Amino acid sequence: MSAATPLKDAGAILRARHRPDRRDDSTIKLRPGRRSQLTDDWLEAEEGEDWELKVEADWSAGRRVLAISNTADRPDDVVVDAGHGRRPATSLFTESQEAFLRDCSPIGINLGTLTVLPPVTATRWDTVEKAPGDLDVRAERWTVDHLDFLELSTVTKQLADAESRQSALVDYVDSLGLTVDTAPESKTDRVLKHLVERALGVG
Repeated sequence: MSAATPLKDAGAILRARHRPDRRDDSTIKLRPGRRSQLTDDWLEAEEGEDWELKVEADWSAGRRVLAISNTADRPDDVVVDAGHGRRPATSLFTESQEAFLRDCSPIGINLGTLTVLPPVTATRWDTVEKAPGDLDVRAERWTVDHLDFLELSTVTKQLADAESRQSALVDYVDSLGLTVDTAPESKTDRVLKHLVERALGVG
C-alpha cells in the first residue's frame, strides 16, 4: 500500500482541532492556492454565520505560497468522536465549508470516503516573552511520535513589510541559538506522510 498524500499534493488540506480551552473547529485549506480558484462570491466573502475565510501569504524560509482557508466552529464532541471513529469524516465540516470545497478546490473530494488520521498534539503560545515587542512573535509546537517541531511566526497585513519582518524574526531565532529549518518539505508535509504511514502500518 502506498503512503501517498493525494489531497495535500493537489493543494487541499483538511483538518479538525479539539481545543480544551476553546471551541473545537475544522478547517479546509487550499495551499498552495490562487485567488483565481475562488468564485466571485467567495472572493467577496470574509465570514458568515458559522465560518471565516482567510487569504494569507505563508512565508517559511525560502518557501512562499498563498493559503486560502475556511474555518468553522464545531459542536462539542464532534471532533473527538470523529477521531475515535464514532462519527464519519463528513460530520467535521459544515454545509458552508462543503460548498467552499465544491466551488474552489482544485480537485473533487468526496468527504464520505476520507479516513481520519491519528492526532497531532499542538501547543500554541500567542505571545513569546523576551521576543522583540514590535514583532508580536507567536509560537506553536507540534509533537507526534518521534517528530517534534517548534514554529515561531509573526504576522503583518502589509506585504511591503513582510521581508523586513521575516528578516527580523530570523535574527531573533539566531539570537536564541536555534537553527531555521531549511528542508524542502514543510512540517505539514512531513507530519502528514508520517501519519499516513502509521495509519497503514508501514514505514
